This record gives sequence, C-alpha cells and structure tokens, in this order.
Amino acid sequence: MVGAGPQLLGRFTFTAEEIVRFARAYDPQPFHVDAEAAAASPFGTLIASGWHTVSTWMGLFVRAHGAAVEALPPDHAAVIAPVGVGFGLIDLKWLAPVRVRDTITFFTEILDARPSTSRPGWTIYHRTGSARREDGTEVMRFELRHLAPDARESRHC
Repeated sequence: MVGAGPQLLGRFTFTAEEIVRFARAYDPQPFHVDAEAAAASPFGTLIASGWHTVSTWMGLFVRAHGAAVEALPPDHAAVIAPVGVGFGLIDLKWLAPVRVRDTITFFTEILDARPSTSRPGWTIYHRTGSARREDGTEVMRFELRHLAPDARESRHC
C-alpha cells in the first residue's frame, strides 16, 4: 500500500453530453454548457468542469474500493482504495483542460497510513489523487487525508 506507487482507479471518456449535463447542474459557466461561447473562450472549445473531473475521480475511487474488498480473501489487509470520512482536499489543481472525447485515466497513491489513535480499527490515510490524458498530460492533482476502516473491518461498508 504505502510506497506501492500510483494505483489505477479507472478511465472515463468525457462526451459533450456528459460535460453539458454535469455543468448545467453544478457549474454552468458558458465554456462548459455552450459550444459557441466555449469557442470564444480562452479554451476555444467546450471543456469539462474541474468539479466534473474531481467527481469522476471520487466515483472511481469508491467503486475501486468495493471491487477490491470483494476480490480479497477474508484475511487480506490490503485494499486499493479504502473509503471513509474525508478531511478535505489539499492543494487541488486543475492543470490542463479536459475536452470532449478526452479519455482520462485516474490514479491514487497512498503517501502515508497510520492507525487512528482515537478510533481502534481505523486508519488515517494521506494520499494523492491524479488524472492524466492519453498523451500523458496531467489534468488534475490533489492530496487528501481521510479516516477509513481497516481493510478487515471494511469488507461490508
């Protein structure tokens, strides 16, 4: 887990329909919801909201946890992405725009993990979240600290 390097969470292709749907609901800036307005923007084209990118990471993170836990033998303590209670994102950066038809690959890496002193059976994780285009360009990066049940305790959460 710690020091294992980045773990793949999954891939997602951003379509125009998905970009507009998300942006209309959560980030209705013109370059996210209107192709003509986007063409006149500094981006020159429709782009995904950074919040859409972060939300996609979170969806893949939670799903990776469920798949990892189900695939493990009952006595195995390692999971790719234990979920739990987040303390917030640290240093969130949207480094490059995500455009229509971009397939983005999402990763997480555990930087540190330590047992919680106040909650037996729980661990405090410090990790990164990141996302890259197919050409290798990093589009998003952040750090996250969160409290999660130990792998053996979290099989059914």
